Amino acid sequence: MKHINIKTIIEVTGGRLLDKVQPDDMKPLLDTEITDIATDSRDVKEGILFVAFKGEKTDGHKYIPQVAEVTKAILTEEDEEQIMASADGRALPENVAYILVPSTLNALQKLGTYIRSLYPNKVVGVTGSVGKTTTREMITCALSSSLKTFHTIGNMNSQIGLPVMVSRMLDEPSDISVLEMGISMPGEMDRLSAIARPDIAVVTMIGVAHIEFLKSREGIREEKLKIASNMDEEGVIFLNADDPLLWAMKGKLKQKTYFYGTNPEADYVAENLKFDDDTNSYTYRHGSTRMLVTLNVLGVHNVLNSLVSMAIADYLGLDLTKVATSLEGFEGLRQKVIRTDSGYTIIDDTYNASPDSMKAALKVLKDMNTSGNHIAVLGDMFELGPNSGEYHKEVGAFIDEMTKGEESAVISKVITIGDESRFIDEALAGNDKVDTVHFTDKQEATEYIKGILEPGDVILLKASNGMKFKDIVNEISN
Repeated sequence: MKHINIKTIIEVTGGRLLDKVQPDDMKPLLDTEITDIATDSRDVKEGILFVAFKGEKTDGHKYIPQVAEVTKAILTEEDEEQIMASADGRALPENVAYILVPSTLNALQKLGTYIRSLYPNKVVGVTGSVGKTTTREMITCALSSSLKTFHTIGNMNSQIGLPVMVSRMLDEPSDISVLEMGISMPGEMDRLSAIARPDIAVVTMIGVAHIEFLKSREGIREEKLKIASNMDEEGVIFLNADDPLLWAMKGKLKQKTYFYGTNPEADYVAENLKFDDDTNSYTYRHGSTRMLVTLNVLGVHNVLNSLVSMAIADYLGLDLTKVATSLEGFEGLRQKVIRTDSGYTIIDDTYNASPDSMKAALKVLKDMNTSGNHIAVLGDMFELGPNSGEYHKEVGAFIDEMTKGEESAVISKVITIGDESRFIDEALAGNDKVDTVHFTDKQEATEYIKGILEPGDVILLKASNGMKFKDIVNEISN
């Protein structure tokens, strides 16, 4: 937010100042430069704009008096009397810009939209039900081989997080930006697209994450594709050709559309895939171009994530040899392979889960060469709506299908933990090749897991983040 002052913030947001500034202090205050945005009072420092939100657990307005002791700019939905009521009667310090707006969320988004309008270079927007964070990081890795690249950090991809990230786009010079855009409710993508205004858009996959709110996969697809709703006529969109719902959009979008995948009819193709314990490799094909790409992250899903990164770099005319070399050094973010001193291997994929990402993780487990057992520890997946049980059964059926035609099961043991995950267990009830056990208590399950692990085993742990499977990983990796 360099070179953005309080006066500009007031003009952009359409706010008005509360009467807490002496006339002689007005001009210096309005000229004060704001360097960043915080939505958590604990993160506030001098020169930061604090945006007060009324959340489910706490109301940021109650912290405004103490924040005003540190910084000079605050966005608020409440007037002085209301703030004092929220803050148990604590008075507001003088000579602070308390900017009153009807909605602090709308005001923050207006600010992000304004700063995006000042950014002169291309923006890549990334969304999808599965894989958007890893894809964002792989695209950043690929583009950084030749370009100075700004990118989203952490999970700053929401209606609040995205405008905060966009507000930082001018802080340091960059040649291109990569922004992650995540939604859970109808109407959100239009707002995110208006802020980010991507020149290049990527949709990774249409799954069932947030289907509780978006009703159907088709509804999720419709919402995700609104990433292109604020593109100009030069904009392009990259879609996963291996996803039937996205492939069905071939020829139906007004934007120039490119498809990537293992589908031989795609515009950008990954072929000759090879999987080893620690690496993947494939041949990148586009037109007459062929190039070997080697990855140090596992799974077909990561092949696709890297493929679209290669495709965008190719579209932009970058040196693909540099891009492939850069991608080879990519170490991944969320799925970690831990080789323990006890001789067994842990696949830590505990950050989050949906049916599609759980299936992708199970494929990685299946493909790991080992002298011992392949063990899957699976927990509840959240936000799947009234059909949650069916989506959990779908994962069980996927494991069941893996064993068909095999002399021995490629995944020999499935341990489920939680309430909804019992449906995974139930779907495997008729499979005599897979040993299953279900727990409702996580600590009881942990003790059981510690008792069965042997050298040579490979164990996958996967569940929604709220299940806190990281606790299990910490116990069995020590």
